Amino acid sequence: MAVAEGARKLTPAQKEFVDQAKKRMKDIKGMEKDIRTRMKTCSLDRCRKIEEWFEKVESAKSQAAVEIEMIEHAEESEWAERRQRVDQFLGETEWEFETGYAILEQPDEPAHKRIW
Repeated sequence: MAVAEGARKLTPAQKEFVDQAKKRMKDIKGMEKDIRTRMKTCSLDRCRKIEEWFEKVESAKSQAAVEIEMIEHAEESEWAERRQRVDQFLGETEWEFETGYAILEQPDEPAHKRIW
C-alpha cells in the first residue's frame, strides 16, 4: 500500500508492531467466529449469556481496531502513547474472548438448581 502524500513512513520496528497488532486483531476475529460457530450447539440460556457478553466485548474490539488505524497515521511524537493504547485495547479484547470461551465451557445448571 502506498504511503499517502504528507503521511509519515513507519520505521521497520513500527511497521512490525502494526503488522503484529493487525495479526492479533485477525486472531480476535477468528475467536469471534469460533465462538459464534460453537454457539449453534449451546443451550438457549448459554446463547443468551454469550449474546450479552458479545454486546460488552464489541466496544473493546471496536476501540482496538480504531487504535490500530490511528497508530498507522500517528506522528512520531504520538507513537509511544498510541502503542500503549493499542496494546491495552488488544489485551482487553483478548482477555474478554477468554471470558467468552469460559462461558461456553461452563456446565449448564440443572433446572432444579436455578433460582428465578
